[in-house]
Amino acid sequence: MNRVVFLISFLMFHVFVAASTLTGDKNEFAGIPFGMDRETVIEEILKLGYEPYGMAESSDRIVIPVFMMGELPVQVDFLFNRNEKFYSFEIRTGRIEAARMPKVFEAASYMGEQFNLKYGAPGKSNPLQEANLREGLNLYEEWFSVRLLNVFTAIVSKDGRFYTIGSVTHRVLSGEKAQKQKSSAATSVKKAAF
Repeated sequence: MNRVVFLISFLMFHVFVAASTLTGDKNEFAGIPFGMDRETVIEEILKLGYEPYGMAESSDRIVIPVFMMGELPVQVDFLFNRNEKFYSFEIRTGRIEAARMPKVFEAASYMGEQFNLKYGAPGKSNPLQEANLREGLNLYEEWFSVRLLNVFTAIVSKDGRFYTIGSVTHRVLSGEKAQKQKSSAATSVKKAAF
């Protein structure tokens, strides 16, 4: 009986997390707000029950390889600026071959619906068709009415394979200049030079 209660609780928690991922505050992802430092983001991801990759200091991103966005399994990348602040997230599906192209368009449509719940109706929709996809990023929908954020969904063509991506970037944090680190050695060198 305890196993059944645990399993139901576990599943309900993950359904709640998936449902609240894109319906909460516009300036966050899954309860993790933009501007949070790298270590705190890692802690929050672990609290959600995921094991992130890319936790090395040299990496500009932390990755959750499998995250359920409603019914769609995706990879989530948390990106960090020069000051180690969370400024952007990317949601992407797995790469598939051209023979399964309808799945890419279904994923783009589903991702757009999820973004609509959080950001409202898109400002621009691009009528993409398989015949007019070019190598690289092909914008699908864009949201212009979201203050401080660049939001879009797209279909990416790379090396004959395709995937869907959704991106949300905080404009102020993405352009933030690196804070100067004061060290006692640098300060003493400057004093000695004058």
